[in-house]
Amino acid sequence: MSYFSEFMGSFILLFTGYAYMCNISLKKTLVSTLNYIELAIAWSLAVGFGMIIAAIMGGPAYLNPGVVLGNVIYNGLKIWQALGYWLMEFLAAGAAVSMCMIFFWDSFKASGDVPKRGIFAAYPVERNLPLNFIQEIIATFVFFFLILISITGASNLNPGNRALVSGLVGFGAVALLALSLNSTGYSMNAMRSVFSSIWFAVLPIPSKGKEKVDWSYQLIVNLIGSSIGSILAVIATGAIKSIM
Repeated sequence: MSYFSEFMGSFILLFTGYAYMCNISLKKTLVSTLNYIELAIAWSLAVGFGMIIAAIMGGPAYLNPGVVLGNVIYNGLKIWQALGYWLMEFLAAGAAVSMCMIFFWDSFKASGDVPKRGIFAAYPVERNLPLNFIQEIIATFVFFFLILISITGASNLNPGNRALVSGLVGFGAVALLALSLNSTGYSMNAMRSVFSSIWFAVLPIPSKGKEKVDWSYQLIVNLIGSSIGSILAVIATGAIKSIM
């Protein structure tokens, strides 16, 4: 059940977030325009509900490959358990991209001249790999430190209240960073960008054409950078917990 909860929480997070991105990026949708406040709220709700669903179902609600790795390094999570969580996150990314492809099939077809890779992966305002790498580490650390330290403080609550706290903190952390840190394209999660980029590359998304994933950016910034930030957040939270 723990692994299934990771799949469901990850799927809810990604599908709802990507669906909103499809609405603002593609033609023939009911939204079709970007409103930054609305974007921040949409992703905040996606993260919040994803965490609530995973927590209610009894899972750890990692929802991020870097957080899983941080728990392997610092909290004693077994590598075979980590592989199970990574697999669930990867499959959830595939399910989310596939569902968006089905739901927005006609919109994809009508959007031949519209870039589509950014729907499923984060890219920077200005591409500067060394700087973007540092920005991603900092943003990811702040984001997950806020979440993990709050969840640690709520560890003595009953499961329902703990799930609610997880969701509210996830919502608040995303909203806060969305309105203050947009330099890196706002990913902070390899599942949100790297896993989904793999599925974007292999699935028959209409009108995708020859659009390519920027793999150097995805791997250096969104995989390595976000993983380092997540690991540092897990270690910092664990260190604080040990002296509380």
